[in-house]
Amino acid sequence: MGDTQKLAEAFGGSGSLQDLAARPATVEDAYAMQDEVRALIGMSVIGWKLAQTTPKAQAAAGIVAPTVAPLLDGMIVPDGTVFGAGRFYQPEGEAEIAIELRRDIEGPATRAEVADAAAGYRVAIEVADTRYVDKKSMGTPSVIADMNSSAALVVGPLEPLAGLDSIATSRIVLRLGDGTMVDTLPDDMRPDPLTVVQFLTEFLAKRGEKLSAGMIITTGTHTAPTRSDPGLLVAEYGDKTRLTARLAEAAA
Repeated sequence: MGDTQKLAEAFGGSGSLQDLAARPATVEDAYAMQDEVRALIGMSVIGWKLAQTTPKAQAAAGIVAPTVAPLLDGMIVPDGTVFGAGRFYQPEGEAEIAIELRRDIEGPATRAEVADAAAGYRVAIEVADTRYVDKKSMGTPSVIADMNSSAALVVGPLEPLAGLDSIATSRIVLRLGDGTMVDTLPDDMRPDPLTVVQFLTEFLAKRGEKLSAGMIITTGTHTAPTRSDPGLLVAEYGDKTRLTARLAEAAA
């Protein structure tokens, strides 16, 4: 069985992988593998996930651009979702901000054009996951091949774009399942959501793809990605906006 087949089956819950037979050597190789994994999974694309969306995060990962993966049918879920025990291998919580589109964008687009195409924003908790036993040892290209660690995105209600700047610069705190509080990242580690989507339009245009109306794009974390035990995840944005998800515990 080839590496892409193994990753696709692991994505479906077959079990974590110790390694790949042939790790992708470059980012380009990684996206070629990711495309094959996506095709084998066979689900429709309903949105996009980007990571390492600031220059400082990219430098730490040894790359020069954000990393990208599609969000597939069933991966975007509403506030308050309860995930069953065993849904994830090694879940990490991240408090994010997502942009929803009201019309198609055929890139490359400017930041202003992205804003014009946006229906609004949604606060979000990304539950990232890895299909590797030891993600840190695998390197960035292998993580990209593994659907960029995408797993689930919990989203709040659609809010007017006029409030985006305020929410994106507010204090954002994520409480994990065991009660651990993860505070806001420093300003130079926090993404600008519209600029991130602008990059995505350029990335997809080079691949002959476009963004479609109704898609939801999550634009990078505002809290450090942190492994979460089972329990209630709570993201708080300023003093007004709250979003939750629950990771269920295995039955005794």
